[in-house]
Amino acid sequence: MAKIHLIVELGSSNTYIYRIGSGLLVAEPSLIATKYGSDELFAVGFEAKKLIGKTNEAITVISPIEKGTVANKTMAEKMFFEFYKKAVPNKSIFEPIDVMLCVSNGLTDNQIEDFKEVIYSAGIGNIKVVLSSVVSLVGADVNINKPSAMISLNIGGGTTDFAVVSLNDIVTGFSIDFGGQDMDEAIRQYIYNTKRLEISILTAEKLKNECLSLYENDTSNMEVSGVDIDTKKPRSEIILSTDIRISVLHFFDNICAGLEHLVNLCSPEIASDIAPNGIMITGGVANLVGLENYITQKVALPCSVPEEPELSTIVGGAKYYLDNN
Repeated sequence: MAKIHLIVELGSSNTYIYRIGSGLLVAEPSLIATKYGSDELFAVGFEAKKLIGKTNEAITVISPIEKGTVANKTMAEKMFFEFYKKAVPNKSIFEPIDVMLCVSNGLTDNQIEDFKEVIYSAGIGNIKVVLSSVVSLVGADVNINKPSAMISLNIGGGTTDFAVVSLNDIVTGFSIDFGGQDMDEAIRQYIYNTKRLEISILTAEKLKNECLSLYENDTSNMEVSGVDIDTKKPRSEIILSTDIRISVLHFFDNICAGLEHLVNLCSPEIASDIAPNGIMITGGVANLVGLENYITQKVALPCSVPEEPELSTIVGGAKYYLDNN
C-alpha cells in the first residue's frame, strides 16, 4: 500500500498540514479549548478561537505552541491529533506515513525533539526535519539551488527567523522570539493606555491585519468596540493607522537591526550576493502595508513579498519534498 506523505508546520499562530497528492488540508489556529481543571477536549482550531473571551470559567482556551516552541506538550499532542484526523480521515493501519516537519532555525535539538514527540504521539514513526527559512524561499519561487545568496526573513506569530540561504542551505542565521502575536498585544496595550478602552486580543489582531500601515501618512482607520476603562460600559472608538503604527514600530526597528547584524556576519563574497538579491519576506506579518518600503529604507536592500506569504513555508515544504524525492 502506498505511503501517505504529510508536510507539517506547527506554528505559534497557525498549524498547517499539506498532504502530497491532495494539497493543503489543514490551516487553522494553533489553539485548543479544554474543560477547566481537566484535559478533556472541547474544541480546536477555528472553533477554539471563537471561544476566546466568550466562555465561562469552565472552558479554557490554550495556545500550546508559544514563541515557536512546544509550551504544553499534552495539549499540543491533543491538538495535533485532531488536525491529523482531518488530513488523514480514513487511514488504514497498513498505510505508513512520512512527515516532513518545518521548524524555526533558532530551535535547539531538545526543542525540535519536543515537536517530533508531538507528531510521534499520533502514531507516526518517520519524521524528517527541514528549516522554515529554507523552504519558505522555495514557496516564494526562489531557486535555492544556485550559488547565489539571499536573505530569508520569516516573521511568524511567535518568532522571527533570519537566514542567509545559498546552495540549498543556511549560510548563517538566527531567530528572535517575537512576532505577530507580540504586535497584537502591543496594539491592545496602546489602546488601553491612550484611548482608555479595553479591547480583546482578537480585535487587536484584526486592527493589525486590516488597519495597520507602516506608511507615516496612511489615512486608514477602523471602528472598534470595547469596554470603557472608567465607566465600565461598552464604547466604540475610531482607531487610526497612525495611532497603532506608533505601538509596533519598535518591533520593525528591531527586525531591521537584526537584518543589519545578519549581513555583518557574512563574508564579503556572500554580502556581494545579498546586495542585488535582497530579502524575501514571508510569514503572515509580511502582508503588512508598507513593510517592504520600510525595511528597504532602513537597511538599503531590496525586499520582496510573495503572493501568499503566510503559506510560503507549508507550500514550500511540499515543493521541496517533491523536488527531493
